[in-house]
Amino acid sequence: MIPFDQYARHDDSRMFEWIDGALELLPSLSRAQERIRDLLLELLGEYVEMSGIGLVIPAPFAIRMPEEMRRGREPDLLFIPNEFVETVQESYVNSHGVGLVVEITDARNRRLDRVEKFRDYQLAGIPEYWIIDVDRREASFFVMTRRRYVRVMPDETGYYHSRALKGFAFAPAALWS
Repeated sequence: MIPFDQYARHDDSRMFEWIDGALELLPSLSRAQERIRDLLLELLGEYVEMSGIGLVIPAPFAIRMPEEMRRGREPDLLFIPNEFVETVQESYVNSHGVGLVVEITDARNRRLDRVEKFRDYQLAGIPEYWIIDVDRREASFFVMTRRRYVRVMPDETGYYHSRALKGFAFAPAALWS
């Protein structure tokens, strides 16, 4: 058994998650996943910086889930609104301070992102969750409504309007071009 604080201090460049006191190694990102992560990091990072609304952090960086869940998740990207920036630790943030989580998935970790992490992020009350599937060329967006995730589709022009990032919209189809 490894305590969360020890997990959070790991300085390995590989990505791990902390599940019931054990470390689980995550698959490294494929080149397609890295390309999309970098594009989203640039888009979100620039918007958040220009708007002055918080902080965008890429992996490796952990989310400490509520204590009773005994989990530390490591998403590909996360957004922390201004009101919680002061709660950010060196290598993690508590789940209540997270406004948006982005997972960039493929066949190797689709079940993890669509089932297990979906459940955990929903139980933790994270307001918005994006799943970008590079193999299927599909973007799924979920927002918290009455303690459950509800899928939200892009508008009639193909733009998705984020709830967590007020005023931010983008065309998911651009991720594949």
